[in-house]
Amino acid sequence: MKWIKRLVLLFVAIVLVAIIAVIAFALTFDPNDYKPQIAAQVEKQTGRSIQFNGDISVTLFPWLGAATEDVVLANAEGFEPEAMLEVQRLEAQAALLPLLRGEFEIGTLLLEGARINLVRREDGSTNWDDLVARSAEEPTQAGEADTAAPAAEDAPSAMEQLTIGGVDVRNATVHWRDKQSGQNVTIEGLDLRTGALMDGEPTDIELVSGFSLALPDMPPLEGSVDLTAEAQVWPSRQDVLLNDLEVNLITNVGGDERGALPERAEILLRIAKADVRGSESQARLDGVTVDIKANEAGPTTYFEGRLDAALEGDWSRGRYEASELAFSADLKGLPEIGETVSVTGSALASADLQAGTAELRDLSINSDPLALTGDVSLSGLDSGELVASGPIRVAGFNPRELADRLGITLPAMRSDEALTQFAADASLDVTPTRAMLTKLNLRLDGREIGGRAGIDNLESGRLFARLSGDELDLNPYLPPATAGEKSAGDSGNGGSGQASPAARNAAENAEIQLPTETLRGLNLDARVELARLIYEDYRLDNPVIHLTAAGGQLRVAELAAQVFEGSLNGTGGLDVRGEVPSYTARANAAGVSLQPMLQAVMDEDRLLGKGDVSFDLATQGKRVDQLKSALDGQAEFALRNGKVKGFDIGYLMRRAQARLDGQTEPEPEELSTDFTAITGTANIRNGVVRNDDLSGASPLLRVSGKGEVDVPRETIDYRLTATVVNTATGQGGKSLEKLKSVPVPIRIGGTFAEPKISLDTEALIKGAAKGDVKRRVEEEIDKRLQDKGGDTVKELMKGFGL
Repeated sequence: MKWIKRLVLLFVAIVLVAIIAVIAFALTFDPNDYKPQIAAQVEKQTGRSIQFNGDISVTLFPWLGAATEDVVLANAEGFEPEAMLEVQRLEAQAALLPLLRGEFEIGTLLLEGARINLVRREDGSTNWDDLVARSAEEPTQAGEADTAAPAAEDAPSAMEQLTIGGVDVRNATVHWRDKQSGQNVTIEGLDLRTGALMDGEPTDIELVSGFSLALPDMPPLEGSVDLTAEAQVWPSRQDVLLNDLEVNLITNVGGDERGALPERAEILLRIAKADVRGSESQARLDGVTVDIKANEAGPTTYFEGRLDAALEGDWSRGRYEASELAFSADLKGLPEIGETVSVTGSALASADLQAGTAELRDLSINSDPLALTGDVSLSGLDSGELVASGPIRVAGFNPRELADRLGITLPAMRSDEALTQFAADASLDVTPTRAMLTKLNLRLDGREIGGRAGIDNLESGRLFARLSGDELDLNPYLPPATAGEKSAGDSGNGGSGQASPAARNAAENAEIQLPTETLRGLNLDARVELARLIYEDYRLDNPVIHLTAAGGQLRVAELAAQVFEGSLNGTGGLDVRGEVPSYTARANAAGVSLQPMLQAVMDEDRLLGKGDVSFDLATQGKRVDQLKSALDGQAEFALRNGKVKGFDIGYLMRRAQARLDGQTEPEPEELSTDFTAITGTANIRNGVVRNDDLSGASPLLRVSGKGEVDVPRETIDYRLTATVVNTATGQGGKSLEKLKSVPVPIRIGGTFAEPKISLDTEALIKGAAKGDVKRRVEEEIDKRLQDKGGDTVKELMKGFGL
């Protein structure tokens, strides 16, 4: 039995010696002596130098671990700054006894004060490219060993046996500089803490960090992010399950030029469950909720919104789907809108990135009383050449209710039924070069207009429209007529509705307020044609207007209508490129009824009949008086079968004959002059209209005239010469035998408001005496000369003025 005792004593002695040896090793071993070897091994594996500026400490039991401070990993060659990674303190440890059993139980990994510098140069290379390349070149020795001696099917993998007590990252900083795009991103104060990490076991994750962001042509942005979640990770299967994920992001934008960026925004993302199956390249997110609050965002003073969805994805096939997609938003402080605007919506969204397509089905956007629905298809997502198409519809609503909700005061209108019904249908047509609505159908108060409209050139931003419709009655939308106001179709003395001279002078001297900058930036090509347009008592059949605008030049390329019992065709223009705007107008009215046309255009009703009128005018100025003074152009007119009210040439002729007879002629109850034809042309220079070829005719008279009308001064200086050609009883009911072939001079002077019409008596008497002598000579010649030579004598007498 003694040998047993001796054997036990020997075993005890060996154990004691081993313990003493371990203690002695632990007490005498200094890992800092091996810093050069460790640095050399790191440089061999990474190609980077590493510095251990602090001491390395080692623990053996119960945790086998190491800790060090002030570690610096050099940057890639040619990159700045010198260090890619700096760490103030690094700790890692593993439980010794489980390790002896082949189990990996690692304690909490500590990384404190880390600073990581990531850089991309102008040529696109990064300071981690070399590390990725070295990792790819390493031989898969472990894989070869597994091939030679495969593990038993039931044996658990090393990852499944790995247990990490947690990760503790404190006060880390990541700085990203992209010299290619000019981006600078800094993440600072990053704290990351997790619970124990075990294969498939739940653990808590908490992350807190600040950040700053600088992008080209954008104000600086800074903020913070907080993240919490419960996570389960299966490393061998590459599967992750997140429960109750919550991310809280706060951003603040500095600088005065924020553009549409909010001054401050709070974004809260919550996901009830995120199931990511890396082995199957699939993921499903349930209970996704995004809440956004923003101050001074774009045109709003406050924005609050919410998005709810369930998301699914299969990135191996590039297919994604968002079901139960819904959103809501409240917008406050919109320009000119006093109340809060609320918007809600929903849709079913899907995308196939391999095919480059996406769809929005059952799209619905509502903002009471507005409701928009549609189905939109997208293509070209893979090529960047985005194309969108599909039907959209705006359900019928009351525009007056919309205006009330938006705090907009509409002008008073003649009909309470005006602007009470509106609806629209269209097809979306968006390509990389245009954004249009085709098959457009607008319905306003029971009237329809259709066609296409939108931006037909995205590069230039040109607005384009081609619209057509049936009858459009503008009267319900016009301001209510005030008491005693003369309607457009009423007849009366011209100028009866004119303002006082003082008011008219003030209006003409006031500068015309044109939105010059808006007009200079306007790019437009719009054409509208209707079957009929009704304005006041006037009806325009088949009206067409075609407007274009580009580079500060606006043109009425086409203006046409069947109106005033005739036709109207014209063009016009406005040029605001210079300091002083200029205007042009060209028109041709054929077979029009004169009185209603002049009543509508000039509030003048003293000319009746039918006629053809054309003009080509140009002017410039900032005020009405300047436009009048700069007026240049030409005009031509041919009037027929009408009457001039307020001016009676027949009466003037009878009064002239009465004066020759030493009598008086009473003024008729109505002054007017009938005519069968009046023609003439006019040249206009600096606002002065000059006519030298007026020719008028009636069964009784022939009239010629010439003179000037000064538009800026509103004065008239005109001479008419009337000659009786028919002594039968004509207008006025009395014979004008004594004035036959006698030129009767008539002066028209005064102002537009108070024209003065008078006879040139002296010239009349001379003309009458001359005519009497001529008549007597002709009678004597007729009596004495009965042969054919008499006509020759008469012509000779005419040559002497007889």
